[in-house]
Amino acid sequence: MKSFQLNEKTKSFLAEYQLFEDGLIQQVQLQHRLELVAAFGIQKGMRVLEIGCGQGDTTVAIADAAGESGSVVAIDIASPDYGAPLTLGQATERIKKSSLGERLDFHFEMDFDFFESPIPFDMAVLSHCSWYFKQPEDLLKYFKKIRGLAKQICFAEWDLDFTCISQRSHFCAVSKTQTHQLLQ
Repeated sequence: MKSFQLNEKTKSFLAEYQLFEDGLIQQVQLQHRLELVAAFGIQKGMRVLEIGCGQGDTTVAIADAAGESGSVVAIDIASPDYGAPLTLGQATERIKKSSLGERLDFHFEMDFDFFESPIPFDMAVLSHCSWYFKQPEDLLKYFKKIRGLAKQICFAEWDLDFTCISQRSHFCAVSKTQTHQLLQ
């Protein structure tokens, strides 16, 4: 990986929460997620639903932005045993032990079709998770359901056109995973 300069917001986050200290790749991802959450306009005190939370990379950025008076409900259809180098369960256990933990409520093996909440959310976030939908219609169905649960939807996804040859391996890995899921 080429040299990368962390900005002050990312350095401050790392110092305050003691997460992701041991991996530059994770820190680069964190910086991207912090910038993404800032662009979404998440404010202190917000109640946020995150769909497709995975290992919690975006979740921690949302929880930081929502502050101590805010909360994040993070759901993922995957099992806590899914993922590498850390499983979803391992990653989120580490996060829950941080000072962000009390703001977070993780739900794994949660099919959004069956998710209910009596209290509305200020915002719903889908961050880099649409790769995992089997059909575009499934994503549309989620958006329709979200309209009844949240005041605002924020969506981000990776660009399919990689700009650097070093990005090709990730693109191929994700494409292969998606093809494998479709054939099952």
